Amino acid sequence: MNEENKISEEICVARQPILNRDKELFAYELLFRKSGQANANNANGILSDMNATAVVLDNILNNIGIDKIVRSSFAFLNCSYDFLLCEIPFTLNPDVFVLEILETVKIDEKIIEAIKILHERGFKMAIDDFVPTKEKLTEIAPIVPYLAFCKLEYPQIKDVNLLRSVVKSFQQKNVKVLAEKIETEEDFKISYDAGCDYFQGYFFTKPETIKSVKISSNALGVLQILGLMNKDGLDIMDLEREFRNHPDLTINLLKYLNSAAFSTRSKIMSIRHAISMLGLSNLRRWLLILAYANSTSNVDKSPLLMNATMRADFFGELAKKLNWPLEKTEKVYLMGLISHLDALYQTSLDNVLEQVSLDKEITSALLEKKGTMGLLVSLINLIEQDDLNGMDQILKDLTLSSQDVNDCLNSAYKNSAI
Repeated sequence: MNEENKISEEICVARQPILNRDKELFAYELLFRKSGQANANNANGILSDMNATAVVLDNILNNIGIDKIVRSSFAFLNCSYDFLLCEIPFTLNPDVFVLEILETVKIDEKIIEAIKILHERGFKMAIDDFVPTKEKLTEIAPIVPYLAFCKLEYPQIKDVNLLRSVVKSFQQKNVKVLAEKIETEEDFKISYDAGCDYFQGYFFTKPETIKSVKISSNALGVLQILGLMNKDGLDIMDLEREFRNHPDLTINLLKYLNSAAFSTRSKIMSIRHAISMLGLSNLRRWLLILAYANSTSNVDKSPLLMNATMRADFFGELAKKLNWPLEKTEKVYLMGLISHLDALYQTSLDNVLEQVSLDKEITSALLEKKGTMGLLVSLINLIEQDDLNGMDQILKDLTLSSQDVNDCLNSAYKNSAI
């Protein structure tokens, strides 16, 4: 399959543990990994720090799941100058993420103000790869009151007395000190004796790469929805219609709402319900993550996604034919979209549904074929298997005729443009 037309791709996030003085897990640093690559370099060029961070967030929030990667630990996230100044950080959970200010970030007035605001929002801030020269100490002085951690680049500090002095100085300012790049037992002993609070490096373990499969988000769709949100008189119905045009984005939205990064979980009943739960401000920030993460992608519609859209339209048409209320009609549309996730992810449906918090009636219908909604799932399965003989009882139970089914199928094919 042509690389440009893949609907699913292997995605990777590396994590390296951060340990406390008892060598117990305290946190993970999340690192960008291009699938099949050892670093951020790839055939299409080198990703910027901003792109790399956005890709990491896209992978962990929308695909793998932050709770699966760090569990109850903190997640240290590399933050570039542009990232700290944009809206994306405000969509993250400050109880999970530690924002790590890269050593390349220039500490100017804009950054000082941004760090202050993020600190006020409850985020723990860390300074990365810090080497305690006189110039660097002067440069970071304005942000030290907002720091929770200082990550010292241990190999660059040759003088043990200097190391002890720097550790003590930061701790007196209520800043915990993390020794980076600890590669030997001796490194650990020296930094431990100097009073460092936390430790990270190859001595403990090399970064562990976690792989998963993602549904590629359509970058054009992201930009279209962002553009729609910038128009005056925005109606949530317009947003819902646009999301229906991009089922891959809808699936990723559901997974994000079910992740630990989104503090309030609820059973999702429709696309409109999902948008309302997230809120427009958070939706815009989430879309920004996808826009940056997919800025170089060119993904065409997949036949699997087109089939999922057809199923959703078919269920919606059947619900109208059955005079079901609007709430249930919206439920079955979402159910149709979700019903083909097993094929998209190349795994069992129950495994995929663990990542998406859905209304119980939808889940029961998909997994157990329960209730009237379950009959719709059984019906589409028989249609796609060309098993017309098995349809009679289902049509009887639903009080539908073969002509009703044909009419709804024709409408669904037309709406889905298959």
